[in-house]
Amino acid sequence: MNQAVYQTYGEEIVDAWFRDVLDLPKGAVWDYVVVKLTTEYRSELRLADEQVVGSARVVRLGTSSVTVALELRAASDGRVAAETEVVFAVWDPERRAARPMTDDERAKLEAA
Repeated sequence: MNQAVYQTYGEEIVDAWFRDVLDLPKGAVWDYVVVKLTTEYRSELRLADEQVVGSARVVRLGTSSVTVALELRAASDGRVAAETEVVFAVWDPERRAARPMTDDERAKLEAA
């Protein structure tokens, strides 16, 4: 699989993680934009792997940003496929600009 697929898996994992951590409704997505993304590829993902599992954790919280570390693993054997660090800016879709995190968002992310 090419690198774009790894990023798609990462986005699915982080969207589900944000939804869980921030208590968002099923199917909701937290409004953010990616500011910076760095991926270190550790092993190949193949179609035979069938499933990818992942984890996310907060690395750093800013005023209007959160840095998250993601790990993608092949479900077939648990090997690490990629480690990614992403800086997300919290996004205000009406203003089309970054916004500060709410106190509630910050507290939930700090507790994650």
